[in-house]
Amino acid sequence: MIILSKEQVILLHAQLIAETGGAEGVRDEGLLESALYAPFQSFGDRDVYPSIQQ
Repeated sequence: MIILSKEQVILLHAQLIAETGGAEGVRDEGLLESALYAPFQSFGDRDVYPSIQQ
């Protein structure tokens, strides 16, 4: 699995906006961080999403 940092995602977003147009910037960095870290959540020492299919 490739893990992207918040900075990498923001850079990719800026590049896509430059090429295709759209609103610049990040509306809510907290939501971005939440989305980036969601696949790595755990509960009771078990991964919530142990595989890409889940």
